Amino acid sequence: MSLPPTPAPSRRRFLSLMGATGATALSAGMLSGCSGGAGETGGGGSASAATDLNDLIPTFQPFEAVVPDIPGVAGAPDGFTAYPDSFVRAAADVRGSGGHYTAMTPMWGPVPPGLGNNSFYDHVNDRIGATVEFNFQDGNTIIDKMNAVVAGRDVADITMFPDWVINLIPQFNRAVGELFEDLTPYLAGDAALAYPLLANLDSDAWRANVFNEQLQGIPWPSEPFSNWILYRRDLLEEYGLAVPADSEELFELGKEVNDPDNNRWAFGDISLTARQIFGAPKQWRYENGELVHMFETEEWRASVEFMRRVFDAGLVHPDLVAQGDNAKELLNSGQILFNQDGLGAWHEAYGQILGDNPDFRLDLLPALGHDGGDPVLHRNDPSSQSVFVRKGMEPKQIEEILAIVNFCAAPFGTQEYMDYRYGEEGVHHERNEHGAPELTDLGNSEVNDGYYFISGRPPAITESQYPDFVAWKTAWYNDAIAYAEEDPFSGIRIQRPDRFSAAELPLTDRVADIIRGREDLSALDTAIDDWRRDGGEEGREFYLEVLQEHGRD
Repeated sequence: MSLPPTPAPSRRRFLSLMGATGATALSAGMLSGCSGGAGETGGGGSASAATDLNDLIPTFQPFEAVVPDIPGVAGAPDGFTAYPDSFVRAAADVRGSGGHYTAMTPMWGPVPPGLGNNSFYDHVNDRIGATVEFNFQDGNTIIDKMNAVVAGRDVADITMFPDWVINLIPQFNRAVGELFEDLTPYLAGDAALAYPLLANLDSDAWRANVFNEQLQGIPWPSEPFSNWILYRRDLLEEYGLAVPADSEELFELGKEVNDPDNNRWAFGDISLTARQIFGAPKQWRYENGELVHMFETEEWRASVEFMRRVFDAGLVHPDLVAQGDNAKELLNSGQILFNQDGLGAWHEAYGQILGDNPDFRLDLLPALGHDGGDPVLHRNDPSSQSVFVRKGMEPKQIEEILAIVNFCAAPFGTQEYMDYRYGEEGVHHERNEHGAPELTDLGNSEVNDGYYFISGRPPAITESQYPDFVAWKTAWYNDAIAYAEEDPFSGIRIQRPDRFSAAELPLTDRVADIIRGREDLSALDTAIDDWRRDGGEEGREFYLEVLQEHGRD
């Protein structure tokens, strides 16, 4: 198979950050609070029910470019096993009017040639009807840059923030109203139907972009789950070993494949997935009139004890015992066979490896429970990034920017999607014998994910150029979605109290030491007591009030 080069290294790293490898991987709880909400009260937290936000978000109007080959069930993403022969034009009636706008997004990898020296930009800007000039920021230092941007009030006309960055910027809720436009008059209710590809975005993702009772962000709707365990399916099949059905089988399989003398270990650090295998909640569990945090559950403690067994048995690669960041490379090279990662790491690895090793295969472990029962899979927040429009622009300019963003929200199966992802056919890409786009030399030097990052689109599994990928991933999702956690705060837009958020990191660091044998397991009780004292109890009181206020108690 002739495999297309991955169009932009930036997306690979971004999708990994959306999973288990970025700053948010420090704690599942850090992902659980939305990035701001109505009634902001400084560091004290706030909450709004989804029904309170309905008047602020767009009327949902689905747009179906192509019928999926494997429909997702119960909210799982659809799968497409091939690119269509022809593409639907989705934004022909919504175009720019010749304006020129700056856009700031992250970039992981080399910065491409700029405007005036890049025919990819010329092609897409011509299709949009306006000029977008990108100011890329190094994704590896994006939190520092975005902190400086917010503090200096130096924003582009269009600015994209990953949501994990928003969660780490102090007082972002206060700054957002000072820096960015209120989009409510342009997008609330039926007003959004003027931008049909934005109206096609999930309503919960829009709700997550309401700040201080105003719709201010444009979402990137998330896939349901962030991370799970990827494994070397090709090597397990080569060794004649079956996939485990519970945590004990996983442990025993790890012992069987572990062979340090031959530079092979079983695992990376799979702590975040272990929590889900053992059935711990993502943050809170409400039962018998009490609110119990993940850290206080027997299931979470059992997952920590399991990970201590894994480390004590020498089943984790020494680089990862030392908390190195090279787990992807170790998995791809076969030095480890199981690694927790963001789901985007799967096709990232295929793009890197299959050209040299066509027999290379990854897969996701089934959604297994610790004792053969059901796991508890932790859902993503509904939006994983937000795009904002600079405050102080003329209404016509705001409308033109919304037309640009609408173009970039075009889903798989549209001509617009092909334009902003791969450029002009015959110039920046060719379609191979499977119908998939394959970048030309010019495309490899010019095509990038700038336009991709200034809007979201409905999640879909589309990487049909990779063997088995679409079938395997959609099958995993359609099974795993049944184990999605029931969140007692579902539909409530929450800004977590600052002290509650800050208390998590010390505990998470302590647990990393405990599972690696640097501290005894008995230290866990002290760490949990410290967490309660330093913000955990304050968080419990706050969340109980939220339940009571919204009739959930």
